[in-house]
Amino acid sequence: MPRNEKRVPLPMETPGFGLRVSISILVAFGWLIFIVLWLIFYAGNFNPYQNIAIMLVSILVAMAILAASWASWGIKYGMKYGRYWKRQDWG
Repeated sequence: MPRNEKRVPLPMETPGFGLRVSISILVAFGWLIFIVLWLIFYAGNFNPYQNIAIMLVSILVAMAILAASWASWGIKYGMKYGRYWKRQDWG
């Protein structure tokens, strides 16, 4: 690497990446726990269409949380390093 060229960090080395991975894991496990608890304790009080609607809404909420957490990172670092990351050999 030439002296005047800065080293481009890997995506995993950028600030905030670990926090977003942690949020993603927590959202996934939180959603699974919600679904299990819903099915055990509350699903019997609702008809099948209402249960399907609640599951779909819970998926949308989880996706919104993930999208909000990753969008800011993607906009900031994707715009900054995206062209370099596309050219890198990850293997």
